[in-house]
Parts: sequence; C-alpha cells; structure tokens
Amino acid sequence: MKKLKLIKLLKNLNSLAVSAGLLVLAPISNNTYAATPDVCKDVLTQTTAKKNVFSENPSGVISANLTNNFCLGSPDKFEITIYEMGLCTQNPISGSPKIFSKDNCVTSMVSTGSKADLAGRTVDLPQASNRPPNDTYTYAYMVILNEFGLKGTISLAGNVYCSTSSGGVSSSSGCSAEAHSEELDDFGDSETDDIGSADFGPETMPLSAGGGKVSALLTDSSLTRAEKISQVTRLVAVFETNSGNPVVISDNTNGLEVELQVADFGYGIMFVNGIPFDFGSSPFRPVFNTF
Repeated sequence: MKKLKLIKLLKNLNSLAVSAGLLVLAPISNNTYAATPDVCKDVLTQTTAKKNVFSENPSGVISANLTNNFCLGSPDKFEITIYEMGLCTQNPISGSPKIFSKDNCVTSMVSTGSKADLAGRTVDLPQASNRPPNDTYTYAYMVILNEFGLKGTISLAGNVYCSTSSGGVSSSSGCSAEAHSEELDDFGDSETDDIGSADFGPETMPLSAGGGKVSALLTDSSLTRAEKISQVTRLVAVFETNSGNPVVISDNTNGLEVELQVADFGYGIMFVNGIPFDFGSSPFRPVFNTF
C-alpha cells in the first residue's frame, strides 16, 4: 500500500469527471469544503466524450500550461469506507491543537464501515434513526477510513497511461488500469512514528470543485487526535455545506440527501518531463439537497 502524499494534493485541490454516487443521508419524517491546481480538461483539450482523453503533444502543452506539473482528472474507481456523517452549526474541528467535537453537530448516519465507490455509482447507507432538528447547518462532517481505493487512466496524444497496483504509471500498449490503494497517516513529512501534522486546513476548494472550504483531522478509532502515525485509523473531513450555502432544516423539510462528487477533482495526476508519472487521490465534495 502506497503512503499517500495527500498534503501535496490537498494544496493542489481540484476535481474529476465521472458522475458521483448519490448517498441517502437520512430520510426525515414530519415527526420526528491554497493553491488551486489545473483541471486536466481545462489545459489539455478533450477530443472525445470520454473522460481524460486529450489531443495535444504532452510535453509542449504541459510545460506551457500545467501548474507544478500536476492536474486533476477522473478516476475509474474512488472507494472509501464511511463510518459516520453529520451536520453542524459550527466547524467541529477547532482549538489548538485542533480536535474534533460534535457539540454543535447532529449525527445523520452511523455505520460499522460502509464501502462506497464514488466514481459514478450509487451507494445505499444506513438511515438516521432521528430527524435532524430544525436549524441552519453551515458545516458537514464525515468520518472515513484513512485508506483509499483508486484506479484510472489518462490518454495524451494517442498514448494511454494506466495506473498500476503501486499507484505508478504503465504506458504499455493495450494497458488496463489497475486498482491501487493509498494510506493517509500524516499531513506532514515525519520520518518517525511521531506524527508531523494531524490536521489540515481549512483550505479553499477550487471554483471548479464548487468552492467552499475543507478541513481534515487524523484520529484514532475513538476520534481522538492522533499523536503517533501508528495510532491513525480514521480521517475526519469537514466541509462547508454546499460550498458556503447552508443546509436549512425546517418543518417543511421531508428529507435530506447528499451526493459525494469526484468529477474533475478526485484524481491527481503528476507529470515528469511532460509524461504522467504518478496517480493519486484528491478531496471529494459533498453536495446536500433537502426535499
């Protein structure tokens, strides 16, 4: 399993281009989201309807247009394991050092571990047992496993580059994307078990990903801030709801659903000398809708 250099990807936020999975967060009875990286399709001309297929000469276009030899595209697979989701009236990651608190939150879903592939798939999650109280919620949180399952390809000027099982790149003729996994256990660069940094953000998402801000905290299974790399088993991600547009629950609200989007910002592609060199994940984005 590859150690995820997510701090680099987080500081180069962007998006990907497959339809996102729709997750029912909680039916509601009447009772009861730094430097912005390039999006690949914005700087490399897409010549077909297929995602991540571009026409220009890689070296010329990349050296001229790409920021930091990095762009964001669409994965064929983006699998996460979700343990909990909820809505908050204040950012639940705060303090110094930063910790996670649900004092101003309502839990919308709890699971022993629901796997969800966000790359164009619909996933059913456990329903909430209670109706969220009427309120204006400006933040959403999600507790996930600190591991990601990925795969993807990019085609440049007639050459196809596929992910390998290590997260590297194969350019063999007729290659197929292989699944690879990544583990996030440090936002810093510690070479020992002492964690370099357990928290990240809030960082502004790119406009292509809808804007808003995202924060994150690495914790143990009890959601306590991790001090050691070996303690990390969970990632708590906090998003501004709907990129700064709050979720309002009122007497007229019958339900709430969330769509986890990875299109055009969930897969990071790094280049060396104009050629794809490494594939990795980038943050997803939740979009909430009441009905």
